[in-house]
Amino acid sequence: MNHSRTNTRTNEALIDLEGIPETVPDGAALCIAKPAPLTEYALPLHITNQYADGEDCRIIITSSITAEETIRQEQQVVATADRRLGIIDTTADEHLEALYQENPIISIPRSGDLTQVTLALWDLEESFSKTYPKTHVILRSLTPILNDSSIEGVRNVLETVIEHQRSRSCLTVFSVEYTEHSEPTMAALEILVDGVVWVEQTANDEHQLDYHRTRNIDW
Repeated sequence: MNHSRTNTRTNEALIDLEGIPETVPDGAALCIAKPAPLTEYALPLHITNQYADGEDCRIIITSSITAEETIRQEQQVVATADRRLGIIDTTADEHLEALYQENPIISIPRSGDLTQVTLALWDLEESFSKTYPKTHVILRSLTPILNDSSIEGVRNVLETVIEHQRSRSCLTVFSVEYTEHSEPTMAALEILVDGVVWVEQTANDEHQLDYHRTRNIDW
């Protein structure tokens, strides 16, 4: 996966991708460690776009903003994007499935219901796999999920998803608000991934990205 670095805009917020590698291996797993939600910046969407090909699918799990807002932000990341998206929306009030629309949505009323989130993920992936060679998984924020379930449960699900994605040369990207979690929790997440993108917010509301490799891979 090789894409030139660009500065992009979401909601008039400038995203500078300096500080992260030009490329990552196929099947890489990345953690974005943020000091705050920063949902308006859509960092997981921008960073995935840096490494994924344009025709690849994305399955986005959102636990902080709605499915509709997530789709709108993804369309802003690449204005001409014609890729398909699958959305698992854990901000919903009830369990609903809308699988036969342009961007299928599965709504789950509780972010910590890891069984339902996992089933929804496999359902969407199976649907996309018939047409698209690669489907990347993006968890916009693990923090609400961690607040609603145990670190052991979250880690087990993440480990399964990451290994599955690696076997298919597909990306796994998730973010977490490191100010909300203990050092042991962050360490348990770091050990699963190939690299961590640490995000610092400057006094003038700009963001500095610092990439830290966590696995000894030749790239």
